[in-house]
Amino acid sequence: MNEEDAQVAMKIIYYAGNAKSSALLAIDAAFAGDQAKAQTKLDEAKKQLNDAHNIQTGLMTDEMNGKMIEKSIILIHAQDQFMAANTEIELGERLMKFAAKVLKD
Repeated sequence: MNEEDAQVAMKIIYYAGNAKSSALLAIDAAFAGDQAKAQTKLDEAKKQLNDAHNIQTGLMTDEMNGKMIEKSIILIHAQDQFMAANTEIELGERLMKFAAKVLKD
């Protein structure tokens, strides 16, 4: 993998990692009873995931336009982190609703 593509993959890893961290902080805040903080952290997670998605889309566009994108372990890791972040955000949304209901009752 050339250095430019490796840097692009690292950006996906960076943003996806931040999204995962923010999603987990949102869940923690929800179960601590701080729904406002939970929503703020979830919004941050979604923004970070969107940034990663935009970079991922750029890679796919480049490949569709004929640029050879080498499939490397770092790129596979970037995709894995992206999907994990997406899953954690989706679960975070559900757990926030669950926490609000449990703490209300």
